[in-house]
Amino acid sequence: MNPKNLLKIIEEVRKFDDQMEAQAIAVFFYVGTYGYNDGVLMQQIQKDLSLGQSSVSRNVYKLADINRHKKKAIGFLYTFDDPMERRRKKVALTSKGKRVFNSLKDLAN
Repeated sequence: MNPKNLLKIIEEVRKFDDQMEAQAIAVFFYVGTYGYNDGVLMQQIQKDLSLGQSSVSRNVYKLADINRHKKKAIGFLYTFDDPMERRRKKVALTSKGKRVFNSLKDLAN
């Protein structure tokens, strides 16, 4: 990846939140890449990005419609119960998240 493209991606995402951390951007791109249609398990995000469970949860909720403090958030992601195992949560892109991901993924290549 061209480092200039990475800076463009960060600039574009920070238009939605000027304090967006690299971990949150990584979680967003991970969900877009591996869970675009069906979602991806939060545990898989944790494992593949080498993040703690609390970090994944915090970043997912920062990118969701309503954050963990019950305030309006960015609206890129949503969570739902895994239909195969109700105790597990999956994460997927909202329609807004898909639009943003599609506009940025070409810069990542």
